[in-house]
Amino acid sequence: MERPVKHAACALVLFATIGSAAQGLADGLTLATWNVADLHHETGEPLRNWSVAREDVDYSRLAATAKRLDADVIALQEIGSPAALERIFSSEDYHLIVSDRYVPGSEMLPPEERDIFTALAISRATFPKLPDVRTVQAFSIQHVALSRDGSAESIRPTRSAMQVDFEHEGQKISFLNVHLKSSCHQYPLRNVEDQDFFTGRAFRSRFDCRTLKAQLAILENWIEARHALGHHVVVAGDFNRRLNLVHRNPTRHEDFWAELNDGTPAGLELSKGPEGKDFVCWPNHEKRFEEHIDLIVADNAFLQLFASVEFEKLGLGHDDAPEYADWDRKRLSDHCPVLLRLE
Repeated sequence: MERPVKHAACALVLFATIGSAAQGLADGLTLATWNVADLHHETGEPLRNWSVAREDVDYSRLAATAKRLDADVIALQEIGSPAALERIFSSEDYHLIVSDRYVPGSEMLPPEERDIFTALAISRATFPKLPDVRTVQAFSIQHVALSRDGSAESIRPTRSAMQVDFEHEGQKISFLNVHLKSSCHQYPLRNVEDQDFFTGRAFRSRFDCRTLKAQLAILENWIEARHALGHHVVVAGDFNRRLNLVHRNPTRHEDFWAELNDGTPAGLELSKGPEGKDFVCWPNHEKRFEEHIDLIVADNAFLQLFASVEFEKLGLGHDDAPEYADWDRKRLSDHCPVLLRLE
């Protein structure tokens, strides 16, 4: 029997950050991001060895969430193929584009050889003609590390980003969909730790942190380059970084965000959301994330064009359904959508 959905949502109205300069000069726009967690196109078949197989009811519930977003541009992560994307987003309502890194037919390879990709869903009602979309390969860098058991060298590419350039009310906007390197959610980046301070043992996440640090430099370059060309910037996606984290040492800032939003060059300041902790996504699960890693970042000059700026996180519902207990919540996703509503 279908259980009722709890439409949990967490919203932050961002007036304090961007100040009182909001003039309401532009019509409304909604931007979103959602990591759909190893989305495969086949019912009962996991995308990768460690993925969870989905049933038809899961795809129906995912499609219901996709419809709830009702956004103009949606950044998507962990998409296995265009066919997977079409199982939850309507191609009649959205232009559906998967990263150029996707190789047609690769979703039919053995699970250990399949991959995940960034993708976009762009509203046909808002954009009857597809805007300029391109894959930004610079973010797909070679991650050099050790295998999980530490016995061999492992070299594999990280995910590429996707860029959409469009105009809204005469304003040029560059929207970037990112899925950055995982496993360095809060460790230092300014000086990457090579070994554990307390035990002296080699620090496993040093490899991940160096790769994320390299992607941070690329992201900062992208933001500043688009800004210099006269574009407003919005970056949405899975940052794999707890940008809202407050450290036990109050003198040490969250250095990813401090580097990205350093106040230079003059006139370029950024805001992010949702702020605070995550009390929305799978609130009844013990192993849930307490810090947001799925976020949207935008330049303040862009946000000031609108009278209302709201960052919102949507719960997927079915929080108490036994079929989604513990890691089985990945049958929907262990991530929840984030929206930026501009009115």
